[in-house]
Amino acid sequence: MNFSAYLLRLPLVTPYKLAFGPVEALDTIIVLARDGKGAEGFGEATLLTGYTDETIAGTWAKTRELVAAAKSPDFDMAAALATLDATHPFLTTAFRTALEMAANDPRLLLDKPTRVPILGLLQGETITDLEREAERLLAEGYETVKVKAGFGPDRDARIVAMAQRAVAGRMRIRIDANQGFSASEAVEFVSRLSDESIELFEQPCAAGDWDAHMKVVPVARARGIPLMVDESIYSVRDIERTAEMGAAAYIKLKLMKFSGLSRLEAAIQRIRSFGLKAVLGNGVAADPGCWMEACIAARHIDNAGEMNGFLKPRERLLADRLVFSKGAIELPAGWRPRLDNVRLMRLAVERC
Repeated sequence: MNFSAYLLRLPLVTPYKLAFGPVEALDTIIVLARDGKGAEGFGEATLLTGYTDETIAGTWAKTRELVAAAKSPDFDMAAALATLDATHPFLTTAFRTALEMAANDPRLLLDKPTRVPILGLLQGETITDLEREAERLLAEGYETVKVKAGFGPDRDARIVAMAQRAVAGRMRIRIDANQGFSASEAVEFVSRLSDESIELFEQPCAAGDWDAHMKVVPVARARGIPLMVDESIYSVRDIERTAEMGAAAYIKLKLMKFSGLSRLEAAIQRIRSFGLKAVLGNGVAADPGCWMEACIAARHIDNAGEMNGFLKPRERLLADRLVFSKGAIELPAGWRPRLDNVRLMRLAVERC
């Protein structure tokens, strides 16, 4: 199998506001795998500082190493990826999904047209802005929206209350703190909330601080607000820990954290085995990764997907456009998209 890769920077239409700073562009690595018989596939890794320990520079350097090493007929790519899974899951996802696609993995081929509902992003600082955005999202067919938090308990509680007023029971609200709160701040924030229209509250505290998270659990439970963990989840063991501790009702997964389609599918099944609910999707990903997640969601997920990252960049990477219509991604039966190679070359910062 021959490999090549591109490092891209994809400017966003509108800055994506997160607790650890606004995101102006996606730093994305695309890996291509081709054999001599015409089989080919691609995979994506989008690196977000503050979300993963993998750095852009370090991941690109390791990508170059793997592409160069793969030129040797004696190189074992599967073994190399296995050694990197624990420390570089985003990187190994790009390579392994390229290989899975090249092998015509059935998870990427749907036998009938499918709609995968996704959520919209509700941003604004005033009731006027939030009402305008809510009406736009409703008109576009969204049934679930996300409100970002983690900036401060007072500010965030006011924003959520205004969002509830703007939504007026017509859409579900997910609140996402992106690890932005200390335990005391998260408790203060949740204590001020009404549960009206709130589907869940995501990742209030730092990913590794389970003690802080568990201080929020009884308060959220008393308020009738289910919790979801996201940045805390990188492995099946993290899923098991969440269940054992009673830390959340929802667990969010991203393909880039689980190093391949088969592993992602197994993680969803493990979540269900505990009677918990899986949420899937990456709001910081380009269209290749969002397409793959949508294919998995079509088979296994019964709530709004979060694979809306492809709507944020100014330009798409797929030549065959990933279609969004009436609040959902529309996947044709047997659809196998192609990369836009001209655009890929134009957007590349580096390639190997």
